[in-house]
Amino acid sequence: MDEITSDQLFRAYGSSLPEVFRTAAKAMFGVMYDLEEVNLDSEVSVRAQGIDEEHLLYDWLSNLLIEFEVEFVFFADFAVTSIEEKSDERFHLTGIAKGGREMPELRTHVKGVTLHRFSLERVNNRYTATVVVDI
Repeated sequence: MDEITSDQLFRAYGSSLPEVFRTAAKAMFGVMYDLEEVNLDSEVSVRAQGIDEEHLLYDWLSNLLIEFEVEFVFFADFAVTSIEEKSDERFHLTGIAKGGREMPELRTHVKGVTLHRFSLERVNNRYTATVVVDI
């Protein structure tokens, strides 16, 4: 981003919600390191919730960053196992993040996901997520 040097913007795409959530997670961790360098020998279950699909994506990415910091696992692969709208009028997600504990060469560190320019749009059966992360 030209106007904000401490942030990184990326777009992720998918033909379904689980796919765009997966590609957004890969893109976010790809900002920090080369995903190809990570051994997939650890797995962490991740949950998220939101008042709509956009806030659900924000919570998913934020919770992945928390798990990265707490579990010290360098994530490189992701799966969304379920997305449900429940009786509390919120969307609930269950997913898995796979990675390894051996540190790859770091490019930068993502501190958090911001709501600045954050969006999740669906046009014809294709989802596009625009995400800005604080580095």
